Amino acid sequence: MKSRNLLLFIICSLIWGTTWLVIKFQINETSPTVGVFYRFLLAAVLMFLFNFIITKKSIKYPLKNHLFFFLQGCFNFCFNYILTYVAEEKMSSGLVALTFTSLVYFNMIGMRLWFKKPISRNVFVGGLMGAFGITLLFWKEILGFQAGVGPIFGVIIGIVATLFASTGNMFAYKNHRMKVPVVIFNSYGMLYGALMSFCIGLVRQENFAFPTSLTFILSLIYLAVFGSVIAFWAYQTLVTTIGADRAAYSSIIAPMIAVVVSSLFENVKFTPHILGGIIFCILGNLISIQKDKLVTSKN
Repeated sequence: MKSRNLLLFIICSLIWGTTWLVIKFQINETSPTVGVFYRFLLAAVLMFLFNFIITKKSIKYPLKNHLFFFLQGCFNFCFNYILTYVAEEKMSSGLVALTFTSLVYFNMIGMRLWFKKPISRNVFVGGLMGAFGITLLFWKEILGFQAGVGPIFGVIIGIVATLFASTGNMFAYKNHRMKVPVVIFNSYGMLYGALMSFCIGLVRQENFAFPTSLTFILSLIYLAVFGSVIAFWAYQTLVTTIGADRAAYSSIIAPMIAVVVSSLFENVKFTPHILGGIIFCILGNLISIQKDKLVTSKN
């Protein structure tokens, strides 16, 4: 089981470490809302086909289950990603990815509030270190607020997107506790997320014409197949087997990969402030996921 969990962790970390850059090819061709709609519509179709051909699980569930499928879809596969795409319009993909290191804290707090899971006191110390790390990452923009208002707004949007992602994880964990297979609640979640994105786009009167450029099509396939179907299957399986708090380890590794990729393709320079911010974000996350002895002894 441990080797299987490690493999799942590596899969979602490596894939999500590269999807941040690929998102850029989507928003260069269409709006964030439309890009998210096509991504998860395709992903949902593929997920249902996978279930129909391979896993062959029943897709018939009562209305109560569909409520949680819908809520997971809205937060995991709609609100979260639309805001992430918007954030990437304002700053580099690697820096947007680093805002998602806060997923560890949101998941731990969520598991405590929703499911009464004990939370380590180390989260407080780790959270302070993570906040300091985020401050260092964007110190240049903070000093020159007028010039950096776009990136700062992008940071805020990225953190709110992370909060939505964590909320979606709580609904996913709820679906698991209701004995629903991962492939089913992710299939419905992606479908509902795509439909919600479509509704938002209609309200905003956005153009849903399908971009036919090769870059858009290839990036769509990569994001739908690898970034959505495979990575989310791996991640949600981890959530159901080891919990959302421990599964959020991937939010430490994936952003680091994204920063390296961003430095290669977006000319992000590793200034002392950025390097310091990365170090504090990593340390904050590592401290947060350590169980403190007093709490552990009570379990």
